[in-house]
Amino acid sequence: MNAPDPYGATAVPGQETERFVAASAVLTGFDAAELTATGMAETYREFLTRRVEPALCSRLVDTLAGATADAHTALRGDVRLGELARAVCHLWYLGEWPGLMSDDGGAVPSLVSGRAYAHGLVWRTFGGHAPGAARPGYGTWAEVPAGAAGGGGR
Repeated sequence: MNAPDPYGATAVPGQETERFVAASAVLTGFDAAELTATGMAETYREFLTRRVEPALCSRLVDTLAGATADAHTALRGDVRLGELARAVCHLWYLGEWPGLMSDDGGAVPSLVSGRAYAHGLVWRTFGGHAPGAARPGYGTWAEVPAGAAGGGGR
């Protein structure tokens, strides 16, 4: 028997996460494979379903299903979806939930986990690692990061 999908009707197990990742790819600019490779997709989807009403999650995922590249245009005019979209981006990039103003009158941020912090997309944007979360190796601080322009102050 299929599990109920928090984003809509009845879904095949795993399909909920695939839909969430596809919507997240539109929002973050990273493709679905890159998001899945973080190992955080299911964790973030479950975290989101505990924090946000299922109907709102469903609307976001459904709206972004038809948006191939421009989330801003797809979400224009819907303040609640826009706020949720920003929060989902924040979740993927920083590994923390910023909270939603519309739900409780004041955003209440919360860290998902140390693992979420370490796997945040922000570190991938410049080829770095989360401070204190990975061993970069002796002396690597003295090397110019891969893909960095110039050589800095050597």
